[in-house]
Amino acid sequence: MLPGYERFALGTGAGIERVVVGRFPNGELHVEVPERVEGRRCIVVGSISPPAGNLERLTLAAHALRRAGAQRVTAMLPYLAYARQDRAARTESLGLAWIGELLRASGVNEVVCVDVHSADAGDLLGLPLTSLSPAGLLAAALPPSWCEEATFVAPDEGAIDRSSAVANAIGVDRPIVWARKRRTPIGVEHLGLVASPTSSALVVDDILDTGGTLVSCSWQLREAGASQIGVMATHGLFTGEHWRALIAAGVQIWITDTVLSRRRPGQARVVPVAALLAPVLTGNSI
Repeated sequence: MLPGYERFALGTGAGIERVVVGRFPNGELHVEVPERVEGRRCIVVGSISPPAGNLERLTLAAHALRRAGAQRVTAMLPYLAYARQDRAARTESLGLAWIGELLRASGVNEVVCVDVHSADAGDLLGLPLTSLSPAGLLAAALPPSWCEEATFVAPDEGAIDRSSAVANAIGVDRPIVWARKRRTPIGVEHLGLVASPTSSALVVDDILDTGGTLVSCSWQLREAGASQIGVMATHGLFTGEHWRALIAAGVQIWITDTVLSRRRPGQARVVPVAALLAPVLTGNSI
């Protein structure tokens, strides 16, 4: 990942400027930004995912940049946390809308992320949102044997486009297998596969959180005759323990480094996203 991840504000065309972040003895956060940001477009690279201090640091840094005269502030959030909180009853919190209000109030003009969970996220966020696809990076990380033999699998209907994007980046033209899924009070339940996998199957999704969806999908693939299974997930959260069933079953895992989880297993192959973010940071994109 980029050096100093969660600690830098970056001015396009002006290099990396370090932001000083500290706390007063009473615990209140304090941020100081360089004076030379005045009139410039600045990019704050960071995270808003738990723990809560990440969101606090990023929004306070954005606010300080606007007070220092930054002409425009972009929040680069490789993993856009709260994006799965995009549907809620009237009496429930709507996490993504809340994040958007906080970012706007802090002076953020736009958001850049990697592989946002939902195509509708920008509407709820209330800010221009650019979601960068990691398909090319993930495709380049695959060994030739997987490229030549694997069936590409979506763990639910919503992930079909992600699976297709990786297959297209490799240059293969094979039908995408996808799993019918429903959520129950006790977790994810798959109801069968649409189309049949070959002996080698590669599941593509955006998030590996508890692993429930990917574990269930892998079991479906085993029952359908797949003997070699891989999982490609952009954001590796590795919450809880259920995902360890993937490791125990010999499932190969590829993830990017958009999330720096300390629980990431050593068996997971990590695909850096710095090359994907670099054009934005140098002003050659968005």
